[in-house]
Amino acid sequence: MEIQRKLIEKRYSKISIYNGVAYFAATPDRPFDTSESVVTQARQIFARVEERLAEVGSTKADLLFVTIILSDKRYLAEFNELWDAWVSDITPPSRACFFAELTNPDMKVEFIMQARARQ
Repeated sequence: MEIQRKLIEKRYSKISIYNGVAYFAATPDRPFDTSESVVTQARQIFARVEERLAEVGSTKADLLFVTIILSDKRYLAEFNELWDAWVSDITPPSRACFFAELTNPDMKVEFIMQARARQ
């Protein structure tokens, strides 16, 4: 089985697909704005996730696993509220959440995902 790549850029492919599973990451809208709340940045990511899922014929119900990286543990409660609302209409995927210094200090959250690719 071949690896498929979608939305290919110079540095990376935005989506890689292998054996029916799509792998991708999502960040807030650029340019990153440190004045935006984690909720605003997460909403931007949720929209991007749904766009990427559509690229492979899938929806958020097809998410298998989501890794959530927050830049500060103080964001967890408000992020979880938003997450709970976003997954309220589906069976939530497995997830892990951790705190780390992100590559851009203006980012407060980033996702890494695996999902069933229907295309």
